[in-house]
Amino acid sequence: EIYSTPPLWAALRRAAPGVSISTVRNTAVNLRDAMEAGQVDIAIGLLPQLKAGFFQRRLFMQRYVCLFSADHPLSAKSRVSLKDFGAAEHVLIQAAGTGHGQVDEQLAAQGIVRRVRLTVPHFVAVGHILRASTMIATVPQKLAESLAEPFGLVWRAHPAQLPQVAINSFWHARFHRDPGNQWLRGLLFDTFADA
Repeated sequence: EIYSTPPLWAALRRAAPGVSISTVRNTAVNLRDAMEAGQVDIAIGLLPQLKAGFFQRRLFMQRYVCLFSADHPLSAKSRVSLKDFGAAEHVLIQAAGTGHGQVDEQLAAQGIVRRVRLTVPHFVAVGHILRASTMIATVPQKLAESLAEPFGLVWRAHPAQLPQVAINSFWHARFHRDPGNQWLRGLLFDTFADA
């Protein structure tokens, strides 16, 4: 929502000013059932649970980065080393129902241990938390870019070898030929797809 809602809203205002949108958290509803019932038209994200019965289209690839306050001692460095990363205090984001937990598995597989001081269930408060602390967070790059200026944060390439992730749009097969759904999918692709 932090990254995608502002440009989506701008695109909707230009293309269809009478259309209203409503966002839902995938933890607030059973996303699969809600999409099958037509209560949710499209899902955007890293959502590995949406496979059978769903179509998907890649919007963009992104990598994970380290995000922290501009006042953090690491902000003076052009890169964060694994030693810096291990010594820092961390905010851990456990975004249930998404594939972002794979980052934790990747770090553990590489033997990288974080000193987690705070765990939160979503990305929404991360900007506020980092602005007021000396913790760092591992977040998707597009989120870091969205939060950096408004919260006085900086981001650096992640020191661990983490794979890029695909952010896709998903829709249920029942609505594949629905004209409204097709239009919205096209608008999403035009707004967010990598060239």
